[in-house]
Amino acid sequence: MKHFGTKVIETNNLVLRPFKEEDAKEIYNGFRNQEKFLYYAHKEKITLKEQIKSLKGIDKKYKNKEYYNWLITLKDNTVIGAIHLNVFNYNESVEFNYAIDERYQNKGYMTEALLIIKDFCLNKMQVNRFFGGCEINNLPSKKVMEKCGLIHEGILRNNLLLRDGYHDMDIYSFINNRD
Repeated sequence: MKHFGTKVIETNNLVLRPFKEEDAKEIYNGFRNQEKFLYYAHKEKITLKEQIKSLKGIDKKYKNKEYYNWLITLKDNTVIGAIHLNVFNYNESVEFNYAIDERYQNKGYMTEALLIIKDFCLNKMQVNRFFGGCEINNLPSKKVMEKCGLIHEGILRNNLLLRDGYHDMDIYSFINNRD
């Protein structure tokens, strides 16, 4: 597996790029405090001041070539979501997590973003396994993963702690057959 860090990636409609401190207000006014994000991310509402603080020094994190965390924007730089990778070097795999602003759901943007990240992981990073999951009743997220060609592997019981307790999690993956 090779590491490159979070590089700018463009698609037909999107730019995936590193977060910047000056993105705080748009993130705060966008997906960060929306109910679905708060529920599925098991987070509480934050203030703009807290969002600004969370991005202080973000540039330092991006110096690590094993840190992958993209802000998803439209071509006009409108922030619509984010996608993050957890890297597991020991078995050459990555786990993805994503969030999208509710105002931009059902437009194909998250599918477009996940497809380009899947391609980046499989072809550039040369990972063996690309995987992620969602709460079993999160049908939009399941559809995104299925449209991206990921295979449903099974259910992790009581794996997600959300506001109302533990939930089962559907796991989807794609195996890189480089042979």
